[in-house]
Amino acid sequence: MKPTVISLAALILSAALGGSAAADVFLLRNGGRVTGELVNRSEAPRKQYVIQLAEGAKVTLEAGQVQKVIHVRPQETEYERIAPTYPDTVAGQWELAQWCRDHHLGPQRETHLRRVIELDPEHAQARGLLGYSKVDGQWTTKDQRMAKQGLVKYKGQWRSRQEIELAENKRKQEVAQQEWCQKVKRWRGWLGTDRQDQARQNIRNITDPVATKALTLGLRDDGDSHARLLFVEALTKIDTTEAALALAVSAIYDEAEEVRLTCLDNLQAKKRPEVVNYFIGKLKDKDNAVVNAAGLGLGRMKAPSAIGPLIDAVVTTHKFRVVNPAGEGGTNAGFGSGPGGKSMGGGLSVGGGPKFIHKQLTNQAVLDALVALTGRNFDFDKQAWKSWYAAQKKKPDAIDARRD
Repeated sequence: MKPTVISLAALILSAALGGSAAADVFLLRNGGRVTGELVNRSEAPRKQYVIQLAEGAKVTLEAGQVQKVIHVRPQETEYERIAPTYPDTVAGQWELAQWCRDHHLGPQRETHLRRVIELDPEHAQARGLLGYSKVDGQWTTKDQRMAKQGLVKYKGQWRSRQEIELAENKRKQEVAQQEWCQKVKRWRGWLGTDRQDQARQNIRNITDPVATKALTLGLRDDGDSHARLLFVEALTKIDTTEAALALAVSAIYDEAEEVRLTCLDNLQAKKRPEVVNYFIGKLKDKDNAVVNAAGLGLGRMKAPSAIGPLIDAVVTTHKFRVVNPAGEGGTNAGFGSGPGGKSMGGGLSVGGGPKFIHKQLTNQAVLDALVALTGRNFDFDKQAWKSWYAAQKKKPDAIDARRD
């Protein structure tokens, strides 16, 4: 005979009668529950729950009546059966806690360990298993000891209030940065549409330093140089070290000369030490084009601290892969493409795999920067530059960046 759909009253009654030996608990949307074993486990899509109660009766619930199904493990069912048979004594509760340990019932085990120390506050084994230690004659937990030190549990770890404040501030900043990324992306999408004037104005009006990340990503990744110039304008207006360094990166690497020079124009007005140091670091780059771009930037910065590094970079050594179009066994006079895709000329390749050579290159932009900074010109004679600089360092007042 087909099981019938039970009424609300019957559901409540069956919840009361359901024995603890069943395998599943069905939480109902009306707040009740039914305990039993699901008979039609393989039904898909789920339309009904046919449940075998411990007393032998079957009930059927429509899928919409069930909010959640909790699958009870066999050891949990067994625990419900045997727990009432253990006496409420130290020995009884300790034995039941051990049974729970053996059957991997952690929460139930803790319940009975806590009952043990309620009955015997000096039960050392139960105290130890619950995380207690005896300090100055008092049983305390790790949580209590940490709290006494002024620490607070934050995302599973004990932290000082200052650390938590910093972590929360970082989290809030990351949320704000993400919001700015969404705004800038939306406004960027308006460019080229009837809303482009509003988009340009919105981007130009950005002054919040938290927007720096969004603008930096746009400056780095956007394929339209006109859009990148808008991001340059906004970053210049923000005027923080992070924003200035974003401009410095583009002054070196942006593919559009207009963007690179605009970045330099804006950086030149501030002459931030962080930007000077960034350009100095790029004088050691393996790419000769980057070395010259850094030299151009340092010429704009007019920082005396750059003179020594510029002298070291007036002639630099670079590694090139030799091109061998003749194939294995053939030879080809010529280097591979150098920085900027320019042929380096000269060289020799013989078969047997890729060949590499090292070549010294003169760097005109670096020399121009040196001349602008010192008012001297020893051409690409690095030794002459070094001798002059060593003499100048003996009279510190003699070294001063020339001004336009």
